[in-house]
Amino acid sequence: MEVLQKDLQKSFRRQEEKVPFFKKVIALVLPAVIVAGLFYPVVGLFAFVCMTGAVILSFYKGRYWCYKFCPRGAFLDEFISKFSFQRSVPQVLKSGFSKVFWLFFFIFMMGLNVLRSGGQLNRFGKGIVLLLWITTLLAITGGILFKPRTWCIVCPMGTISGLVGKNKKPLKIDVNRCVECRLCSRNCPMEIEVCSFKEERVESVNCIRCETCVNVCPKDAIANS
Repeated sequence: MEVLQKDLQKSFRRQEEKVPFFKKVIALVLPAVIVAGLFYPVVGLFAFVCMTGAVILSFYKGRYWCYKFCPRGAFLDEFISKFSFQRSVPQVLKSGFSKVFWLFFFIFMMGLNVLRSGGQLNRFGKGIVLLLWITTLLAITGGILFKPRTWCIVCPMGTISGLVGKNKKPLKIDVNRCVECRLCSRNCPMEIEVCSFKEERVESVNCIRCETCVNVCPKDAIANS
């Protein structure tokens, strides 16, 4: 028992050491964009940088953008996590139906914005800013009531990136070393049942390659591809 406790302490120290130093800087991009967008709507077009980056990177390393570079994800990690009740995300939000609903909602809103803007960049940007405000408020609400990254589970761009990069450099599990302590699953910010993947590869649409499961595993049973 004492050996396991020491292993756990070492694992958590490794996890803290791996937190990117620039995450807070990235986290500030989100409030900066949505506030500046109220006065200069074209700033909202920055959202396309994130959307493009997320999809391109997913061809190489799955949803890594969501963890490393997404301003909203960083905002939820760095700020909303401090106020989160850390409750389990309702199963309905983790369902395929929920992902499809929000994906079609996103497509519908983007299409409606194109039609309403009439080709005017400023009006189009205003629609993007409005959409960013709506989804950010939903993300904050979900992050406080449940786990910080609740929104990331249903995020339309996250879903697209996850589908594209599901099999791109997934984490690997050494089933012979795994003792099924479930620390990986309990600490996963996306609530993935990591230890349920008995095929030695964590191939989940929700995996953001944050390596939290790698860092908390007391037996070093999980590693990068």
